[in-house]
Amino acid sequence: MTDPGRHPPAPDFRATVVLLAGLAITPLAATGTTPEELAHSYALWVAASILLSVAVDYRQNLRNLVRADLMAIGAFYFLTLFEFLLPQKEFTAMVGLPETETALLACVAGFIGLTVGRHLAPQAPRSVQQVLHAEIGPGALIKVYTVSLICAYFYMWVSTNFDLVEMVHYFMAPRFSQPWGRGKFGDWRALLGELGLVIYLIPPIAGVVFARRSQFTNLQKYYVAIGFLLTLFYGFSSGTRNIFFTFLATFLVALAFAIDPKKKRELIAVGSLVGAVILAATVVMVEFRNIGLNNYIKGYAETKADKNETKFFVDYNLYVIAKLTTVFPTLYPHLGLEIPYLSLVRPIPRAVWSGKPEGLSISIEDAVGVEGLTLASSFAGEAYMSGGILGVILTGLAFGMINGWWNRFAFTHNSSLGHLIFASGFFAAVISMRSMFVFTTAILPTIAALVLANWLIGKRIRAPGGPGRHAG
Repeated sequence: MTDPGRHPPAPDFRATVVLLAGLAITPLAATGTTPEELAHSYALWVAASILLSVAVDYRQNLRNLVRADLMAIGAFYFLTLFEFLLPQKEFTAMVGLPETETALLACVAGFIGLTVGRHLAPQAPRSVQQVLHAEIGPGALIKVYTVSLICAYFYMWVSTNFDLVEMVHYFMAPRFSQPWGRGKFGDWRALLGELGLVIYLIPPIAGVVFARRSQFTNLQKYYVAIGFLLTLFYGFSSGTRNIFFTFLATFLVALAFAIDPKKKRELIAVGSLVGAVILAATVVMVEFRNIGLNNYIKGYAETKADKNETKFFVDYNLYVIAKLTTVFPTLYPHLGLEIPYLSLVRPIPRAVWSGKPEGLSISIEDAVGVEGLTLASSFAGEAYMSGGILGVILTGLAFGMINGWWNRFAFTHNSSLGHLIFASGFFAAVISMRSMFVFTTAILPTIAALVLANWLIGKRIRAPGGPGRHAG
């Protein structure tokens, strides 16, 4: 059995062969005379391939399954095919069979890219590994938590005139009605909004503290628990499932690597609970995401015209991808590097760069022909707009390489801060499956944590009696 303390978790080559074989068989074995039936068949075959691959990857070591590449593959499946495990009768009326088949092939191409790319990752720089190994102590971690908590909610608090009750009330209001919401074109206030991204450091800090709770005082544990529960409530009440699920995922990753290996049952129990919460939230959060949690609690319900009637609904990304395959390149030429370029410059505030591009030359909404909605197509849809099936494979390879590279920083002997930094990187791994545009913004909390870690470590070394003067 591989010791994850000496070697970071990595995909087994045999597991990759199993998954690629399953993905290759899927288009040949999947059957269906309607779009819904075909999507259902693909969903079953791909799910079976992933599960069998995970079983091979397990190797009697749960930590070997806590990897950025597996989390990304799972997120991509959840966004594109998961909902088709259950009946989706409306889907057949929404899209034709030929474009559904092309969209499904694009999804398979995305899985292939993610699977192969993880084996092409470069080596991890030792300088970053050293930062993740340097121990700073429980008190310093609490300081990092405090800075993260303040920065995460500062702009929300300011926007509600420092009224905590009103801020929580807005948590439960309909989406896009919050006073701290970002406009189409970000101004100087968007800088404060970007500062709030450190909210994604709170769940992994909670995971580390929960795993190593004997090292912290009761007061510190209560303090972290309150902030973590507030953050979970914020994520849940927002109705935005990718936010809530990312909070849970990064908490679980930090817990898995920081916990004592002897507490395997505890890790399984917490992981099972997180999985159950995700499944329940997938259904419940759709019920109130447009009307707000407060109205939902009061007994209001969305009308059938406003709500998809299907019993289980994720995002219908497959529908959007299918529509995009009928538009590109038939009506519009592929966008090439336009999407990757806009993704790279997205974190730059317009207050700093007034000439920043305003958006795509042809948006997903314009291509599909809808108004007043924001459509998600996963990275596969955006990559198809860029370069067809080949574009999807190349994008999948790029994300696979990034995820495989990040796995190289996963050591059980990382410090508490190291576990926090590693877990925070899963935010980008998961949320970028929904859209390439969010990747460069999603890595900002991890970069902030690395900068803060460097500062804390440097301060510790310079302190009298620090490791710079005394070894150990």
